[in-house]
Amino acid sequence: MMTDGDVSALGQADGLGEPVAAHGSIVELLRTQAEVAPRSRVARIFGMSPLSHETHALYRGVVGEIEVGEALDRLGPEWAVRHTLPVEAGLGDIDHLVIGPAGVFIVATKNHSGLNVWASQRTLMVAGVRQPHIRNMEYEMGSAERILSAASGSAVEVSGILAVVAAKSLVVREKHRDVAVLAAANLVPWLQRHKRLLSPEEVARLGTAASLASTWSSEHTTDDRPQLVREQFEALRTEVRRAWTVQLSWAIGTTVVGVGAFAGITYAILMNAIGSFGF
Repeated sequence: MMTDGDVSALGQADGLGEPVAAHGSIVELLRTQAEVAPRSRVARIFGMSPLSHETHALYRGVVGEIEVGEALDRLGPEWAVRHTLPVEAGLGDIDHLVIGPAGVFIVATKNHSGLNVWASQRTLMVAGVRQPHIRNMEYEMGSAERILSAASGSAVEVSGILAVVAAKSLVVREKHRDVAVLAAANLVPWLQRHKRLLSPEEVARLGTAASLASTWSSEHTTDDRPQLVREQFEALRTEVRRAWTVQLSWAIGTTVVGVGAFAGITYAILMNAIGSFGF
């Protein structure tokens, strides 16, 4: 019988090694960003972002995926969590796989910060535009079920979670039978209060199967070292934050100058009015 400590050590099991949230997404971002022309000195002075329109979208996705991954990593020793799992050729990676008392879930992160999100059983709309998130999730769930069932030697039922990051509003009109649409901030509490479906032994057995490199597609493997890739992303993230800070400083400075100029004009008019009234 495996203990809770054995379950928590699954992330260190032989095979995939230490799980790294958003690794595949970061690699894609860095490769695309490498084709973006460097900013000029003037652009840096005025706080222009180092990101292009395309890499800005990729960057937002990475930030959301890391945020959700870090939250899942804090679930505790009863849970086995893995990130960036390659499935079938031609498909993207599974963002996160969670195995615990509540069952087996794949979690897809969607960063729709500042936008209105609306969901029903079969439809998900972002800012009024229909998105294929639910359909894609259903396909990934089927792939994960086949892969984990073959690896563990028994039928595995996988549910899906769409974790929506920083949306302006999130309205779920009708719940999908197998796919939950949640605000990312509510993801961990939702999992923790979910009814228990798996025993610690079942969690350990499935977690072991999920930790083996042989379980997952080898066509998406990469020689990129996870730690180096993460460090390169953090360097880019520092640049983006510095650019935002410079932009903010310019905005504040411009506002202060504008208010000061307005105040000066107002004072001159007032003094002139006072003079004309003989005060």
